[in-house]
Amino acid sequence: MRLAFDCSGHFAQLEALAARYADRQPDLADLCLIRMSELFPDHPVITVDREDFQVYRRNKREVIPIICPPER
Repeated sequence: MRLAFDCSGHFAQLEALAARYADRQPDLADLCLIRMSELFPDHPVITVDREDFQVYRRNKREVIPIICPPER
C-alpha cells in the first residue's frame, strides 16, 4: 500500500494552516485534509466535521467542497 500523502514534506504549509485557524484548534488530521484539498482540488473532503470545514479554506480563499452525513 502506498499512501498518497506524507505530511513530512508539508510541515511549513501545515504550520501556516495551524496558525491561520488557531482559534478553531484544528488537529493534525484536519490540517492534513485541508492541505490535501489544496493538492488534489478535484476531490471533495469526506468529513463529519461540517462546522469547521465550512470555515476552513484551501489556498486561503477557496471553499473546500465537502461530503458530510445529513444533519440531524
